[in-house]
Amino acid sequence: MSFDAPSPAPRVRPSTVSLAVNLLFAAAALELINIILSAVYAGKIADASRKALEGTSQANSNPTLSTVIGVVVGLIILVLLVVLAIYVGKGKQIARILTWVLGGLALCCTIGTFGLSALGEAGWNEARKNDPDLPTWQEYNKALYADVPGWYQPVTTIVSILMVVAILVAIILLALPASHPYFRAPQQEWEPPVPGTPGGDDLPPPPPPPAGPAP
Repeated sequence: MSFDAPSPAPRVRPSTVSLAVNLLFAAAALELINIILSAVYAGKIADASRKALEGTSQANSNPTLSTVIGVVVGLIILVLLVVLAIYVGKGKQIARILTWVLGGLALCCTIGTFGLSALGEAGWNEARKNDPDLPTWQEYNKALYADVPGWYQPVTTIVSILMVVAILVAIILLALPASHPYFRAPQQEWEPPVPGTPGGDDLPPPPPPPAGPAP
C-alpha cells in the first residue's frame, strides 16, 4: 500500500518580483552602456591626460590602468546583475539577499564617487603647491574631455544614476510583503487517499459499527 503526496501547486510570481527582475536586467543593460562608452573613449581620454600632465611631476601616471580596472569591475557588476535577475525570478532566497547587498554597495559607490571627486580636487590643489606646473583642477578636467563628445560626461553620469536607482527600486520591491511568499520553500501537504482513487483501493475497509444491545 502506497500513499502519494500531491505535488505542490505552481507558484505564481508576484508583480513586485517581476518588476524587480526587469529592473535588474535594465540595470545590467545600463552598466553595459557605461562599459562600452568607457572602452570607446578610453584612448582619447588617456592621451589627453598625458598631454595635460606632460612636463609635470604627474607625467608618469597611467590613466589607462584606471580605465581598465573600471571596465573589469563593470563587467563583474554586469554579470552579477544578470545572474541575480535570473535567480530572483526563480524565487531563490539567496539571490534576493544578495540583491539587497549589491544595492547597498551600489549606493555607497555612487556616494563615494562624488566624495572621491571632492577629495581628488583637494589632493590636486595640494600637489600644485609642490609643482606649480600642474594645471588647475578645472583646467585638467577640461583638457581631459576635450577630445570626446560633449554629451559623454552627462550621459555617463545619468546612466550611472539610473542604474543605481533601478537597483534600489528592485531591492525595495523585493522587501515588500507581497514578495515574501514567493521566496518561501513550498511545503507539501499530505492528504489521505480515498477509495476509488489511485492508491485508495488498497485501503482496508472501515470497521463495522459497534453492535447495540439486543432488543
